[in-house]
Amino acid sequence: MKEKALFIDIYGTTASVSLTENKNITENFDLKLNGFQKGKIIDEELFFESFSSPKLQRILNFQNIDKLIFGISPNEIYSKTEKNSIFNLESTKAIQEKDLNEGNIIENSENTLLHSIPLGFVLDDKDLLTNPIGMHARKLESIKLNISVNSKFVDSLINLCELLNIACPVNVISSALSISNKIIDDENKDFGCFHINIDDDLTQLSMIQKSKIFDLAVIPVGKDNFIRDIEITLDIAHKDAKILVENFGTVMPELIKENDHLLVHTSKGQEEKISNKRVGAIMRERANELLQISKKYFDEKSKGIITTNRVFISGTGSEYEGFDSLMKYVFQYFIYRNPDEKDIKGASLIDFYFDENKKFKNFNLKNENSNLFNSKIIQSNNLIKSKIKKLLKIG
Repeated sequence: MKEKALFIDIYGTTASVSLTENKNITENFDLKLNGFQKGKIIDEELFFESFSSPKLQRILNFQNIDKLIFGISPNEIYSKTEKNSIFNLESTKAIQEKDLNEGNIIENSENTLLHSIPLGFVLDDKDLLTNPIGMHARKLESIKLNISVNSKFVDSLINLCELLNIACPVNVISSALSISNKIIDDENKDFGCFHINIDDDLTQLSMIQKSKIFDLAVIPVGKDNFIRDIEITLDIAHKDAKILVENFGTVMPELIKENDHLLVHTSKGQEEKISNKRVGAIMRERANELLQISKKYFDEKSKGIITTNRVFISGTGSEYEGFDSLMKYVFQYFIYRNPDEKDIKGASLIDFYFDENKKFKNFNLKNENSNLFNSKIIQSNNLIKSKIKKLLKIG
């Protein structure tokens, strides 16, 4: 039987849509997102309207979709390492496999739990073990990394699914989690490293060791900030600033010759010569600030958890000349990249999902017993829904 899954990977101002059949991609296209900036839905109506694409409507109307998977990079993501009690007895008992699946996770109304990643188990307040089956203990606790997002973001996705008449189960996955798992090579994942992924509008940070992610965070700064800095500081048109950054961008201005100049148009329409060295100096300032913030975060979060001298870098906002050298200067660590990043990153959500298929939380849209749908949080205003349905030409 053919299993069809629809993937919608939301990042920057784009949603990458992929239809798979038995794990093979049969269709792929991008949607331009409106009402969405820096990982946040700022206008729900415009955001919903972005999904009125005839291509997407054709898939939803004529393909029997078994599952819908959203990949998201929200600006409000929370990761917390938590200890949960599995049992606490007066006498010891042999630990069984079923014990490892016990332990309750308490969610609150403000945040929605996406992932609960097992990091290990503590026996009698002593050692952290990955597999204690067969051992004897009086007390057993699990250590998990719980990754949550602001519930309003998930609620909007659920509302979107309702408007699109989605009836299949839905998964919501952190793109930061999928990217780190797929783009970092096995050696660095096992040894341990910090990962910085700089995309168009956000920077994702993660810590990984023994192939387990120990922390995730998002900084609302990305490639677009380099462009915006050039635009404002040099008072030039946005399109010219983008050309400068994408074609001549560097964070090592000392490598540029003094007489290297480019002709650009100011915001007043006048032509002006701009020094490449000056462009590099502006970009270096932004890059240095971003890396210093990242280093401070890793220094604080890794204490007592991860010891490493490696940083893995990825993303379009890290591809400028001299970026690796600047990172070495800031971190005083070894810097690593994946040479096949572009090929891997495009399918990271799909590959990660099929690799980890059984570990994701289902949001069953038509299940009346679902906690998500019983929640008052996701009750939408009927007038807004009616208006959006007209925009999407649904019903």
